[in-house]
Amino acid sequence: MCAKGVDIGTCFLVGAELKDGKEVFTMERDAFFSMPNEDFAEDMLTKAGAFYIIKGEQIYVVGEDALKFSMVTGNQKDYRRPMAKGVLNPGEEEAISMMEVLLEAVVGKPAYPNEVICATMPANPIDAEFDVVFHRMVLERFLKKLGYDVKCINEAMCIIYSENPTVTINNEVLPFTGIAISWGAGMVNFAASWRAKKLLEFSCGRSGDWIDRQVAKVRSVPVSKVQSHKEKYLNFDRIDPTDQIMVALEIYYEDLMRYVVTNIGQQFKAANATIDEPVEIVIAGGTSKPPGMVDRFKTILREIGLPIPIKNVRHAKDPLKAVAAGALIAAISEEKKRKASGGGGGEAPAAAPKAGKAGGVPLIS
Repeated sequence: MCAKGVDIGTCFLVGAELKDGKEVFTMERDAFFSMPNEDFAEDMLTKAGAFYIIKGEQIYVVGEDALKFSMVTGNQKDYRRPMAKGVLNPGEEEAISMMEVLLEAVVGKPAYPNEVICATMPANPIDAEFDVVFHRMVLERFLKKLGYDVKCINEAMCIIYSENPTVTINNEVLPFTGIAISWGAGMVNFAASWRAKKLLEFSCGRSGDWIDRQVAKVRSVPVSKVQSHKEKYLNFDRIDPTDQIMVALEIYYEDLMRYVVTNIGQQFKAANATIDEPVEIVIAGGTSKPPGMVDRFKTILREIGLPIPIKNVRHAKDPLKAVAAGALIAAISEEKKRKASGGGGGEAPAAAPKAGKAGGVPLIS
Protein backbone atom coordinates (compact mmCIF):
# COMPACT_ATOMS: atom_id res chain seq x y z
CA MET A 1 0.00 0.00 0.00
CA CYS A 2 1.69 3.19 -1.12
CA ALA A 3 -0.85 5.85 -2.07
CA LYS A 4 -4.56 6.25 -2.70
CA GLY A 5 -6.88 7.94 -5.11
CA VAL A 6 -10.49 8.91 -4.53
CA ASP A 7 -13.13 10.06 -6.98
CA ILE A 8 -15.50 12.32 -5.04
CA GLY A 9 -18.62 12.19 -7.15
CA THR A 10 -22.13 13.52 -6.70
CA CYS A 11 -23.63 10.04 -7.01
CA PHE A 12 -20.76 7.73 -6.00
CA LEU A 13 -17.50 7.87 -4.07
CA VAL A 14 -14.85 5.55 -5.50
CA GLY A 15 -11.56 4.85 -3.73
CA ALA A 16 -8.53 3.19 -5.34
CA GLU A 17 -5.33 1.73 -3.92
CA LEU A 18 -2.72 -0.91 -4.68
CA LYS A 19 -2.74 -4.24 -2.87
CA ASP A 20 -0.22 -6.88 -3.88
CA GLY A 21 0.48 -4.88 -7.04
CA LYS A 22 -3.17 -4.83 -8.13
CA GLU A 23 -5.70 -2.01 -8.18
CA VAL A 24 -8.41 -2.45 -5.57
CA PHE A 25 -11.52 -0.26 -5.62
CA THR A 26 -14.02 0.65 -2.91
CA MET A 27 -17.32 2.20 -3.98
CA GLU A 28 -20.19 3.74 -2.03
CA ARG A 29 -23.30 5.62 -3.09
CA ASP A 30 -23.02 9.28 -2.06
CA ALA A 31 -26.34 9.49 -0.24
CA PHE A 32 -28.12 9.13 3.08
CA PHE A 33 -31.65 8.50 4.35
CA SER A 34 -32.88 10.04 7.60
CA MET A 35 -35.39 8.46 9.96
CA PRO A 36 -36.43 8.99 13.60
CA ASN A 37 -34.52 6.99 16.19
CA GLU A 38 -37.63 5.22 17.42
CA ASP A 39 -38.12 1.92 19.25
CA PHE A 40 -36.64 -1.05 17.40
CA ALA A 41 -35.34 1.10 14.51
CA GLU A 42 -31.68 0.56 15.38
CA ASP A 43 -32.24 -3.14 16.03
CA MET A 44 -33.98 -3.50 12.66
CA LEU A 45 -31.14 -1.77 10.83
CA THR A 46 -28.50 -3.85 12.61
CA LYS A 47 -30.25 -7.09 11.68
CA ALA A 48 -30.53 -5.89 8.08
CA GLY A 49 -26.78 -5.21 8.00
CA ALA A 50 -27.36 -1.58 7.03
CA PHE A 51 -24.67 1.11 7.14
CA TYR A 52 -25.98 3.78 9.51
CA ILE A 53 -25.01 6.33 12.15
CA ILE A 54 -26.99 7.90 15.00
CA LYS A 55 -27.02 11.66 15.65
CA GLY A 56 -29.31 12.78 18.45
CA GLU A 57 -32.85 11.71 17.72
CA GLN A 58 -32.14 10.83 14.08
CA ILE A 59 -30.75 7.74 12.40
CA TYR A 60 -28.97 8.26 9.10
CA VAL A 61 -28.80 5.25 6.80
CA VAL A 62 -25.76 5.85 4.61
CA GLY A 63 -24.62 4.82 1.13
CA GLU A 64 -26.35 2.21 -1.05
CA ASP A 65 -28.66 1.28 1.81
CA ALA A 66 -30.08 4.81 1.72
CA LEU A 67 -31.50 4.31 -1.78
CA LYS A 68 -32.87 0.89 -0.83
CA PHE A 69 -34.72 2.29 2.20
CA SER A 70 -36.07 5.16 0.13
CA MET A 71 -37.44 2.79 -2.51
CA VAL A 72 -38.86 0.30 0.01
CA THR A 73 -40.59 2.93 2.15
CA GLY A 74 -41.64 5.18 -0.72
CA ASN A 75 -40.24 8.08 1.27
CA GLN A 76 -38.52 10.38 -1.21
CA LYS A 77 -38.12 13.53 0.89
CA ASP A 78 -35.77 11.89 3.41
CA TYR A 79 -33.48 10.48 0.73
CA ARG A 80 -30.76 13.12 0.56
CA ARG A 81 -27.33 13.61 -0.93
CA PRO A 82 -24.35 15.54 0.47
CA MET A 83 -23.48 16.87 -2.98
CA ALA A 84 -25.36 18.70 -5.71
CA LYS A 85 -24.10 19.83 -9.11
CA GLY A 86 -20.65 18.39 -8.44
CA VAL A 87 -19.95 20.16 -5.12
CA LEU A 88 -21.10 20.04 -1.49
CA ASN A 89 -24.81 20.77 -1.39
CA PRO A 90 -25.29 24.29 0.07
CA GLY A 91 -28.94 23.51 0.80
CA GLU A 92 -28.21 20.41 2.89
CA GLU A 93 -27.37 21.08 6.54
CA GLU A 94 -25.90 17.58 7.02
CA ALA A 95 -23.82 17.73 3.82
CA ILE A 96 -20.40 18.06 5.44
CA SER A 97 -20.93 15.59 8.29
CA MET A 98 -22.42 12.91 6.00
CA MET A 99 -19.70 13.42 3.41
CA GLU A 100 -17.04 12.93 6.09
CA VAL A 101 -18.66 9.63 7.16
CA LEU A 102 -18.85 8.38 3.59
CA LEU A 103 -15.38 9.55 2.64
CA GLU A 104 -13.74 7.88 5.64
CA ALA A 105 -15.66 4.68 4.90
CA VAL A 106 -14.25 4.63 1.35
CA VAL A 107 -10.60 5.63 1.94
CA GLY A 108 -10.06 4.55 5.55
CA LYS A 109 -7.15 5.77 7.65
CA PRO A 110 -3.70 6.33 6.11
CA ALA A 111 -1.40 3.29 6.08
CA TYR A 112 1.34 5.56 7.45
CA PRO A 113 1.62 9.26 8.36
CA ASN A 114 1.22 11.59 5.38
CA GLU A 115 0.37 8.85 2.90
CA VAL A 116 -0.43 10.63 -0.37
CA ILE A 117 -4.04 10.70 -1.48
CA CYS A 118 -5.16 12.35 -4.71
CA ALA A 119 -8.75 13.58 -4.47
CA THR A 120 -10.71 14.59 -7.55
CA MET A 121 -12.21 18.03 -7.89
CA PRO A 122 -14.37 19.52 -10.65
CA ALA A 123 -13.26 22.39 -12.82
CA ASN A 124 -15.05 25.71 -12.34
CA PRO A 125 -18.35 25.67 -14.25
CA ILE A 126 -18.90 27.84 -17.28
CA ASP A 127 -22.67 28.03 -16.77
CA ALA A 128 -23.10 28.56 -13.02
CA GLU A 129 -22.27 31.34 -10.56
CA PHE A 130 -20.47 29.25 -7.93
CA ASP A 131 -16.85 28.13 -7.81
CA VAL A 132 -15.34 25.01 -6.28
CA VAL A 133 -13.12 26.67 -3.63
CA PHE A 134 -15.31 25.95 -0.59
CA HIS A 135 -15.92 22.37 -1.71
CA ARG A 136 -12.21 21.75 -2.24
CA MET A 137 -11.08 23.33 1.03
CA VAL A 138 -13.61 21.45 3.20
CA LEU A 139 -12.72 18.05 1.78
CA GLU A 140 -9.00 18.77 1.69
CA ARG A 141 -9.05 19.75 5.38
CA PHE A 142 -10.96 16.61 6.35
CA LEU A 143 -8.55 14.29 4.52
CA LYS A 144 -5.63 16.09 6.14
CA LYS A 145 -7.32 15.61 9.53
CA LEU A 146 -7.41 11.87 8.81
CA GLY A 147 -3.62 12.05 8.34
CA TYR A 148 -3.19 12.17 4.56
CA ASP A 149 -0.95 14.35 2.42
CA VAL A 150 -3.67 15.63 0.10
CA LYS A 151 -3.33 16.53 -3.56
CA CYS A 152 -6.37 17.80 -5.45
CA ILE A 153 -6.68 16.91 -9.11
CA ASN A 154 -9.06 17.64 -11.97
CA GLU A 155 -11.34 14.64 -12.42
CA ALA A 156 -11.27 14.69 -16.22
CA MET A 157 -7.46 14.71 -16.19
CA CYS A 158 -7.65 11.50 -14.17
CA ILE A 159 -9.25 9.84 -17.20
CA ILE A 160 -6.28 10.99 -19.28
CA TYR A 161 -3.92 9.28 -16.81
CA SER A 162 -5.88 6.03 -16.57
CA GLU A 163 -6.94 5.63 -20.22
CA ASN A 164 -3.88 7.14 -21.94
CA PRO A 165 -5.23 8.63 -25.18
CA THR A 166 -2.45 9.14 -27.72
CA VAL A 167 -1.52 11.23 -30.76
CA THR A 168 0.93 10.14 -33.45
CA ILE A 169 3.21 12.79 -34.96
CA ASN A 170 5.91 11.82 -37.47
CA ASN A 171 5.61 8.18 -36.36
CA GLU A 172 6.11 9.19 -32.71
CA VAL A 173 3.33 8.23 -30.31
CA LEU A 174 2.68 10.92 -27.71
CA PRO A 175 1.14 9.42 -24.57
CA PHE A 176 -1.45 11.07 -22.35
CA THR A 177 -2.47 13.40 -25.18
CA GLY A 178 -6.13 13.92 -26.01
CA ILE A 179 -9.49 14.86 -24.58
CA ALA A 180 -11.37 13.38 -21.62
CA ILE A 181 -15.00 13.96 -20.70
CA SER A 182 -16.25 12.84 -17.32
CA TRP A 183 -20.04 12.46 -17.36
CA GLY A 184 -20.89 12.52 -13.66
CA ALA A 185 -24.17 12.92 -11.86
CA GLY A 186 -23.73 16.59 -10.96
CA MET A 187 -21.48 17.91 -13.71
CA VAL A 188 -19.84 17.12 -17.00
CA ASN A 189 -16.10 17.77 -16.64
CA PHE A 190 -13.82 18.34 -19.62
CA ALA A 191 -10.03 18.39 -19.98
CA ALA A 192 -7.66 18.55 -22.93
CA SER A 193 -4.11 17.30 -22.37
CA TRP A 194 -0.78 17.30 -24.22
CA ARG A 195 1.80 14.84 -22.82
CA ALA A 196 -0.03 14.74 -19.48
CA LYS A 197 -0.05 18.56 -19.26
CA LYS A 198 -3.46 20.20 -18.99
CA LEU A 199 -4.27 22.55 -21.86
CA LEU A 200 -7.89 23.40 -21.19
CA GLU A 201 -10.47 22.52 -18.54
CA PHE A 202 -14.04 23.44 -17.67
CA SER A 203 -17.25 21.93 -16.39
CA CYS A 204 -20.93 22.18 -17.28
CA GLY A 205 -23.51 22.37 -14.52
CA ARG A 206 -25.79 19.89 -16.26
CA SER A 207 -25.36 16.13 -16.25
CA GLY A 208 -27.09 12.98 -15.00
CA ASP A 209 -29.04 14.65 -12.19
CA TRP A 210 -30.23 17.34 -14.58
CA ILE A 211 -31.53 14.64 -16.91
CA ASP A 212 -33.32 12.91 -14.02
CA ARG A 213 -34.97 16.14 -12.87
CA GLN A 214 -36.16 17.06 -16.36
CA VAL A 215 -37.61 13.60 -16.96
CA ALA A 216 -39.28 13.60 -13.53
CA LYS A 217 -40.97 16.92 -14.37
CA VAL A 218 -42.34 15.92 -17.77
CA ARG A 219 -43.45 12.45 -16.63
CA SER A 220 -44.71 13.49 -13.14
CA VAL A 221 -42.77 10.78 -11.33
CA PRO A 222 -40.25 10.94 -8.45
CA VAL A 223 -36.64 11.65 -9.35
CA SER A 224 -35.52 8.48 -7.54
CA LYS A 225 -37.79 6.40 -9.79
CA VAL A 226 -36.23 7.98 -12.88
CA GLN A 227 -32.74 7.37 -11.50
CA SER A 228 -33.49 3.72 -10.72
CA HIS A 229 -35.15 3.19 -14.12
CA LYS A 230 -32.17 4.75 -15.89
CA GLU A 231 -29.59 2.67 -14.02
CA LYS A 232 -31.45 -0.60 -14.57
CA TYR A 233 -32.94 -0.38 -18.03
CA LEU A 234 -31.65 2.45 -20.24
CA ASN A 235 -30.12 1.11 -23.45
CA PHE A 236 -29.79 3.47 -26.43
CA ASP A 237 -29.73 0.51 -28.80
CA ARG A 238 -33.16 -0.63 -27.60
CA ILE A 239 -35.40 2.31 -26.70
CA ASP A 240 -38.95 1.10 -26.04
CA PRO A 241 -41.25 3.72 -27.64
CA THR A 242 -44.08 2.69 -25.29
CA ASP A 243 -41.99 3.40 -22.17
CA GLN A 244 -42.52 7.11 -21.61
CA ILE A 245 -39.75 7.43 -19.03
CA MET A 246 -37.32 5.80 -21.45
CA VAL A 247 -38.36 8.08 -24.31
CA ALA A 248 -37.90 11.14 -22.09
CA LEU A 249 -34.48 9.89 -20.96
CA GLU A 250 -33.39 9.55 -24.60
CA ILE A 251 -34.59 13.07 -25.41
CA TYR A 252 -32.81 14.74 -22.51
CA TYR A 253 -29.63 12.70 -22.96
CA GLU A 254 -29.42 13.93 -26.55
CA ASP A 255 -30.11 17.50 -25.44
CA LEU A 256 -27.29 17.27 -22.89
CA MET A 257 -24.88 15.84 -25.46
CA ARG A 258 -25.59 18.71 -27.85
CA TYR A 259 -25.13 21.20 -25.02
CA VAL A 260 -21.75 19.69 -24.07
CA VAL A 261 -20.41 19.46 -27.63
CA THR A 262 -21.47 23.04 -28.35
CA ASN A 263 -19.71 24.29 -25.22
CA ILE A 264 -16.54 22.34 -26.01
CA GLY A 265 -16.37 24.08 -29.39
CA GLN A 266 -16.97 27.49 -27.83
CA GLN A 267 -14.30 26.97 -25.16
CA PHE A 268 -11.69 25.92 -27.74
CA LYS A 269 -12.45 28.99 -29.81
CA ALA A 270 -12.36 31.32 -26.79
CA ALA A 271 -9.00 29.90 -25.70
CA ASN A 272 -7.56 30.20 -29.22
CA ALA A 273 -6.31 26.64 -28.74
CA THR A 274 -4.92 25.04 -31.87
CA ILE A 275 -4.48 21.29 -32.23
CA ASP A 276 -3.55 20.15 -35.72
CA GLU A 277 -3.26 16.39 -35.17
CA PRO A 278 -6.39 14.24 -34.76
CA VAL A 279 -6.96 13.41 -31.09
CA GLU A 280 -8.89 10.80 -29.18
CA ILE A 281 -11.85 11.58 -26.94
CA VAL A 282 -12.24 9.26 -23.96
CA ILE A 283 -15.57 9.16 -22.16
CA ALA A 284 -16.17 7.95 -18.60
CA GLY A 285 -18.48 8.51 -15.64
CA GLY A 286 -21.71 6.98 -14.43
CA THR A 287 -23.92 8.99 -16.77
CA SER A 288 -22.04 7.42 -19.71
CA LYS A 289 -22.78 3.85 -18.58
CA PRO A 290 -25.99 3.07 -20.55
CA PRO A 291 -25.22 0.86 -23.56
CA GLY A 292 -25.11 2.82 -26.80
CA MET A 293 -24.48 6.17 -25.12
CA VAL A 294 -21.03 6.60 -26.69
CA ASP A 295 -22.34 5.77 -30.18
CA ARG A 296 -25.13 8.31 -29.72
CA PHE A 297 -22.52 10.88 -28.65
CA LYS A 298 -20.47 10.12 -31.79
CA THR A 299 -23.52 10.80 -33.94
CA ILE A 300 -24.16 14.16 -32.31
CA LEU A 301 -20.45 15.04 -32.46
CA ARG A 302 -20.47 14.45 -36.23
CA GLU A 303 -23.64 16.51 -36.54
CA ILE A 304 -22.28 19.57 -34.67
CA GLY A 305 -18.52 19.24 -35.20
CA LEU A 306 -15.57 20.73 -33.29
CA PRO A 307 -12.87 23.23 -34.30
CA ILE A 308 -10.18 20.54 -33.82
CA PRO A 309 -9.71 17.21 -35.65
CA ILE A 310 -11.00 14.12 -33.82
CA LYS A 311 -9.46 10.70 -34.46
CA ASN A 312 -11.99 8.62 -32.55
CA VAL A 313 -14.23 8.47 -29.50
CA ARG A 314 -13.99 5.56 -27.08
CA HIS A 315 -15.44 4.52 -23.78
CA ALA A 316 -13.22 3.97 -20.75
CA LYS A 317 -12.69 0.31 -19.97
CA ASP A 318 -14.55 0.76 -16.68
CA PRO A 319 -16.43 4.08 -16.78
CA LEU A 320 -17.22 4.10 -13.04
CA LYS A 321 -13.65 3.40 -11.94
CA ALA A 322 -11.59 5.26 -14.55
CA VAL A 323 -11.46 8.54 -12.62
CA ALA A 324 -10.41 6.85 -9.36
CA ALA A 325 -7.82 4.79 -11.25
CA GLY A 326 -6.32 7.98 -12.69
CA ALA A 327 -6.28 9.59 -9.26
CA LEU A 328 -4.34 6.57 -7.98
CA ILE A 329 -1.79 6.94 -10.79
CA ALA A 330 -1.35 10.61 -9.86
CA ALA A 331 -0.89 9.65 -6.19
CA ILE A 332 1.74 7.04 -7.05
CA SER A 333 3.54 9.60 -9.21
CA GLU A 334 3.52 12.06 -6.30
CA GLU A 335 4.92 9.41 -3.95
CA LYS A 336 7.71 8.66 -6.43
CA LYS A 337 8.64 12.33 -6.72
CA ARG A 338 8.59 12.71 -2.95
CA LYS A 339 10.85 9.70 -2.50
CA ALA A 340 13.22 10.91 -5.22
CA SER A 341 13.53 14.30 -3.54
CA GLY A 342 14.13 12.69 -0.15
CA GLY A 343 10.97 14.18 1.33
CA GLY A 344 8.29 12.50 3.40
CA GLY A 345 8.29 9.27 5.34
CA GLY A 346 6.32 6.09 5.26
CA GLU A 347 6.87 2.96 3.29
CA ALA A 348 8.28 3.05 -0.22
CA PRO A 349 5.82 3.31 -3.12
CA ALA A 350 5.01 0.03 -4.82
CA ALA A 351 5.31 -0.42 -8.55
CA ALA A 352 2.52 1.15 -10.55
CA PRO A 353 -0.10 -1.13 -12.13
CA LYS A 354 0.97 -2.06 -15.65
CA ALA A 355 -2.16 -3.22 -17.40
CA GLY A 356 -3.66 -0.53 -19.59
CA LYS A 357 -1.08 2.05 -18.61
CA ALA A 358 0.96 2.37 -21.79
CA GLY A 359 3.97 4.57 -21.31
CA GLY A 360 4.10 3.90 -17.56
CA VAL A 361 3.07 6.31 -14.84
CA PRO A 362 3.48 9.96 -15.89
CA LEU A 363 5.40 12.22 -13.57
CA ILE A 364 2.65 14.74 -13.00
CA SER A 365 3.59 18.25 -12.00
